Amino acid sequence: MIDLHCIGAMALSKAIGAALKEAREAKGLTQEDFVGVSGRTYLSEIERGLKSPTLEKLDQLATRIGIHPLELLVSCYAKQASMSPQSLLDMLNDRLGKT
Repeated sequence: MIDLHCIGAMALSKAIGAALKEAREAKGLTQEDFVGVSGRTYLSEIERGLKSPTLEKLDQLATRIGIHPLELLVSCYAKQASMSPQSLLDMLNDRLGKT
């Protein structure tokens, strides 16, 4: 069984930043495209793992990218657990189905 709770705060910040940057670039967006949602400097700090976004900010950023915020979280935790996003979703679905 994979323990998804063992990610440290620093590793989590870097992972969410990497997931955000990957999603942003996949949609062909630049940091400048987030004016009104986030400053370029703040977005850069998040993407480099120097700052952690609040849930509200993560929601705003994901909305601007055009994805659900859970996509960022799944990508983040899947990378940390060295598994595919689909494998993580399957595991979570199994766990949630047992509750």
